[in-house]
Amino acid sequence: MRTHKKSIINCLLSMLVLLLLNVCKPNNEGPSNNDTDGNVDSTVIVPKKYLTKQLLNDDPEKIMLSIDWNEDCSRINHVKYGTGNGHCVDYEFVYYGGDSIGIHLSIPSDSYPLWSLWYDSVTLHLTAQKIDSICCYLSGQLQDIEHYVYDAEGHLIERSYVGVKDVFQWEEDNVVYDVVMLNSNTYTEFTDYYHPHCNLPFYLSSFVSHEVFKPLFTPLWKYQPKNTFRFEVDDDNYVTKAFPTTYTDQYNYFYTYYYTTPKTTLP
Repeated sequence: MRTHKKSIINCLLSMLVLLLLNVCKPNNEGPSNNDTDGNVDSTVIVPKKYLTKQLLNDDPEKIMLSIDWNEDCSRINHVKYGTGNGHCVDYEFVYYGGDSIGIHLSIPSDSYPLWSLWYDSVTLHLTAQKIDSICCYLSGQLQDIEHYVYDAEGHLIERSYVGVKDVFQWEEDNVVYDVVMLNSNTYTEFTDYYHPHCNLPFYLSSFVSHEVFKPLFTPLWKYQPKNTFRFEVDDDNYVTKAFPTTYTDQYNYFYTYYYTTPKTTLP
């Protein structure tokens, strides 16, 4: 009888140890890598990385995007934006509580007539940490108001400005069709690589005229769409270089991306 009781106790202790081991397993939050068969490997944690620089031809003087974050990457302090020609627009971010952000813009004095600013300051009005509207000012006078619309999942589906609408159609975490500044695009295939803008907080315009019209931030894709570029990536599947694909494998330019990781643990 004593031996039988001892066996039962040992069995119960073993079950308790297994239960504790299971409960104490780390909770692997955040995106995970795929294995070679395309199946999600939930045991591999991919750190969130935040874009700090995009350079043309990896030349530090040819800045396309330079982003200064705070320590935990929850706020952007300052942005430099360019097209790789040496001129940059400065965007200084000022936070007013949790419901609005002021952005003050400036360009080098010798940028005109190559560049000029539509507005010299804008105010982002936020609802639930997303842009609800943007008031655009020039010399202190309100010029335009942009409006943003989201679906039930929180995806941006419409941006309206100066009588024009940008529209976005989503499948899961990626835009598959958009109309941006009157140009339409369809995205049918995606890589396993994280898009350099995937962790940027807002979809924003460059607010610049007389240059190539395009958004400043485009966090519309978790994964990089397959297009006319060949990509190099780091160990965490973030794009580090993008080369235009050609029939001769010769190219005149390429893009380089640099990232940072938060210095404190994000919730």
